[in-house]
Amino acid sequence: MGDEKREKLKDLYYKIKDCKKCSLYKTKNKFVFGGGNANAELVFVGEAPGKNEDLKGKPFVGRAGKVLDDLLGSINLTRDQVFIANVLKCRPPGNRDPRAEEVEACKGHLFNQLKIMEPKIICTLGKHSTQLILNTKQGITGLRGKVYRRGNKIIFPINHPAAVLYNPSKYGTLQKDFKRIEELLEENIEKEAVNLGEEKKEESRQLGLF
Repeated sequence: MGDEKREKLKDLYYKIKDCKKCSLYKTKNKFVFGGGNANAELVFVGEAPGKNEDLKGKPFVGRAGKVLDDLLGSINLTRDQVFIANVLKCRPPGNRDPRAEEVEACKGHLFNQLKIMEPKIICTLGKHSTQLILNTKQGITGLRGKVYRRGNKIIFPINHPAAVLYNPSKYGTLQKDFKRIEELLEENIEKEAVNLGEEKKEESRQLGLF
């Protein structure tokens, strides 16, 4: 199954790497598909590539990536055991926030990645990925650290690792959330997950996510 998923992800990469669905292809250096273990139980979803990611074509290779590596190490995981992707595959100029039309144009690529991998847990990093995956406009503060269920998937929103670069006090909160991830990977979590209800499930089906 792992080999099959890798091949499907590879096929998807070649299918979408020259995407021109929004204007970001005009200003990017490299398309950032994402990377890691195609058979991972845990997938992280950030918002968009930054400067270093845009230059190297890999996700989370800047300072925020170092924070993520340290947090993974704190629960005895490495990058080759997880998969890391973003909502947007091309860098917004000046690292500005993703625009609604850009998310709309690019979200199908992420959803297709998730369909192929079928992870146990989708950990959303920050506001933009959380709002997309949970189909909500609620801010990350009220959602962070809670366990949600969409179909057979668990969604666990946490702060973006980049938040630590501007507010080091958030590192402790991230450490606690990563310990929770470690527990979730080992537990039968259906009983404790927040079920978003039939209406939200139907919205998910219409979005083509789950």
